[in-house]
Formats: sequence, structure tokens, C-alpha cells
Amino acid sequence: MKRNFRILIAVAIFIAGLGSFFLLAKLKKTPLPANPPKPFQEVETITARKADLQVSIPAQGTIEPATLTRAAAEVEGTVIAVSPEFEAGGNFKAGDVLLEIDPSDYKAALAQAEASLADAKLAVVQEEMKAEQAKRDWERIATPGQQPNDLVLRIPQLAAARARVDAAQAAVEKAIRDLERTKLRAPYDGRIRRKLVDLGTHVGKGTGLAEFYATGSLEVRLPIPRQDAAFFDPAGQEITLHETGGQKRSWKAVIDRTEGEIQRENRSIVVVARIDGSTPDAPLPGQFVHTHIAGRTLPDLVRVPRRAFVKSDRVMVVGDGHTVTTREVKILRTEKEEVLVSEGIEDGEQLCVTALTAVIEGMEVKVVSRDGKEVKADTP
Repeated sequence: MKRNFRILIAVAIFIAGLGSFFLLAKLKKTPLPANPPKPFQEVETITARKADLQVSIPAQGTIEPATLTRAAAEVEGTVIAVSPEFEAGGNFKAGDVLLEIDPSDYKAALAQAEASLADAKLAVVQEEMKAEQAKRDWERIATPGQQPNDLVLRIPQLAAARARVDAAQAAVEKAIRDLERTKLRAPYDGRIRRKLVDLGTHVGKGTGLAEFYATGSLEVRLPIPRQDAAFFDPAGQEITLHETGGQKRSWKAVIDRTEGEIQRENRSIVVVARIDGSTPDAPLPGQFVHTHIAGRTLPDLVRVPRRAFVKSDRVMVVGDGHTVTTREVKILRTEKEEVLVSEGIEDGEQLCVTALTAVIEGMEVKVVSRDGKEVKADTP
């Protein structure tokens, strides 16, 4: 009896569960199909504009003297006097005596040379008198029609005496030059860079005395990449040199020339500019400066930010359908932040300047900024 009762309870539970299942299945609602919006990449664009652009070439260098001299002793002796300005940084004028070497021996040599010259001149006078006497003697004893030779008339002896006068005169002039060389005279207005000897120093011929430079003209060497040489002809161009750090001063300079070779260490061409060093605010040698050299004006170029490039020669273009494509372009020149493009971009096209993690040809984007201005409700 108990067993039959348990079976009836189990059947009743099963029937109740089955009924509940069908009831719930009937009440279930079928979900409507969903169309979630596509996730579009937000990008910024700029408008490409063709224009005639002037190339600007940055350069930097160090101010150096245009004329630098290393003076050396031309005579031997002891330094017996120096100028008060004979110190590093001392200024001098052309003709100033910077130092003097003991002239005693050279004064004696000059006196000896002058004495030798006087003796030689006396010998010439005596030889001329002897030649005149020899001519008269020949005329008295010679037979009619007989001609005297040069030795009889003492012509070689007279020539030798005159040659000794010329040699003695040259010796005097050399002694005068040696005496003058005991004084180091400034060849121009300038400044002492380094003194190599001092009072009491014994110097020999060729011994370095000082290094100094002319203050009237300074120059700066500006290395330019070789590929930029085609964009400018700088001779005679005026540029502005700017101080790096300090008081932010600037100076005018004129490009004088380019050096006649390519630098082997960095494959650059050196442009040399001249600066007037006579002004009160002229820069000092060693001053580091930077500048921009104006190059040629090139027609129909587009200035493109580096951010618009997906590869070295391909840019990202956003079409009317808000799709991104990449396009190969011809690069004319690469600058620090921008690239000058001559072919491959049309005037008015939109260039994407947002760095995309992956660029798929034809991918749709949402432009949120154009030429730096916010774009509202601009959806594909």
C-alpha cells in the first residue's frame, strides 16, 4: 500500500513540473534583433594647401676670429720689456709694441755692417782713381792703334769693389731689420688670446711669443646638410645670429662663402658668415649661436606634419565618405616637424594627423577636429 502511494506522489510531481515547464516556455518573449552602433575611430584632420614656400634652413656654430696669428721670434735674445696689455684678453692697436727682445747684439751688428759699408765705398773710390790712372798710363806708353784689355784698365777690379758695396749695403739693411725684429709690433687692432713668454724669457728663432687675433672681423662656421645645398645660394645674404642662453642677444652677419669641400665626418657643407667685431656689443670668440638661412622659394608645395605619415613616404587621407586611405607622395625636403611634399596631395584634401594603431584601407573614422577646430555631430 505504501509503495503504491509513493508512486502516485512521484507521478503527480512529474506532471506538475512538466506543466510548469510548458507554461514558462509559453510566457517567454522572443528578443528582437539588435544592431549595435559601429565603434568609429575619432581623428583630427588638417586641410592640405598648396603654396609657394620659402625653404628655411636651420644652422648653428661657434664664433671664431677671422684672423688669428701665432707670433714667433725672428731673432734670438732675452725678453727685456713687455707691454701692459701683454696679457690674455689685453687689447692693442696696430703698431703697438707688445714686447722687446734685448737689442744690444743687433745694435753692434748694425754698427759693424755700417763700418763695412764705409770701407767698401772707400775701396770703390780708390779703385776708380786707380782705373783713371791706369788709363792715362796706357795712353802714354801704348803704340798707335793698340787697344788696352780690361785688366789694364782695372775694369774687373772696379766691378768687384762696387759689388762689395752692394753686399755691405745689404748687410746693413739686414742688420736694421734684425734690430727692428727685436720689437714685436701688432700688425692690426686686436686682442691677446694667449701669451707664451714673459719678461726675462730667453727665446730663440721660431720660439712662440703670443697668440692674438683681430677684433675688427669675426666669423662663424655653419655646417649645412649636403642635401640642403640645392635649396639656397647664400653668398651675400644677411642673417641674424641668436645667442643660445644668456641674455638672448642677437647680431647681424653676412654670409661670405662656403668652404670648398664636404666635411668627411658628417657629410655637410660649411657656410662661413662674417660679423663686424668692432661694435661695442660684438660677440666674443667661443660664443655659440644659432640662425636660419633663407633658401629658395619653391612653387606648389604642401607643408605636411610628420604626424600625417603612416610610412616614410605615405600619408593618411580622409575622403568625403569619412574613410581613410594611404597615398604615396613625393617628398622634396624634410624639416624638424614638417615635410615639404611636391606631388601626391591635391589642394583642399583632408589629411589625418591622428596616430592610428592600425590603418586599414577604407576604414571609417569620425572626424572630431578639422584644422584645429572642433567638429560637432560629424558622423559617417
